[in-house]
Amino acid sequence: MPISCAQCPRLKTAFYRSEHETLVEMEALRAGHRHFPAKRTIYREGEIAADMLMIFDGWAFRYKLLPGGRRQILSFLLPGDPICLQLLAVDRLAFSVQSLTSITACSFDRRCFADFVADHRQIARQADVFCVNAQVSADERLIDVGRRSAYDRVGRLILELVTRMEAKGLPTSNPMFFPLGQTHIADALGLTSIHAGRVLRRFRRDGVLSLHRGRLELFDRAALRRL
Repeated sequence: MPISCAQCPRLKTAFYRSEHETLVEMEALRAGHRHFPAKRTIYREGEIAADMLMIFDGWAFRYKLLPGGRRQILSFLLPGDPICLQLLAVDRLAFSVQSLTSITACSFDRRCFADFVADHRQIARQADVFCVNAQVSADERLIDVGRRSAYDRVGRLILELVTRMEAKGLPTSNPMFFPLGQTHIADALGLTSIHAGRVLRRFRRDGVLSLHRGRLELFDRAALRRL
């Protein structure tokens, strides 16, 4: 873990990036760090949340659990992302959050952090931009499920995540760490796990990419972008 917020390698792409004096003030609010093993529920839908968590290391995802155990993954969370930025405005979440890998996160008292953001106009604007970008991504996912083919859906999701990884300075050279399995892809895109597996095999046959046991190799990024 970094010694201070100002020295954090995630700061460059975090919504709370700011000048040093503001980061010192923010650091004083930090309650500590929390660790979650893989496949651990971090927040459960409807619970009152006491803290705001910022991912330092690891991947997580937001999801809704439907009757009969069906799951819809809403989005994936990467290092540098807030686990639930909605907690700036609400006490309870309308979704759950689970760790995809082991997670290390910085913890802040939710109410204190909300007051801190409200008192700093620049950070509040950056939080708004983060939410707008999340809405744009959600709109694209809706188009995925409603109108795009399974092949296009899977390709766009993988490209979106790799692009986010690049923007955050995470390693994206072949083979790269990419912890999604075909079940996660299926639950994010409205597919069955079997269908997602078929699509991934087609991508491999087409010489575009290979995803196997948490490792992704991109053979033809230009072809992926053309989708």
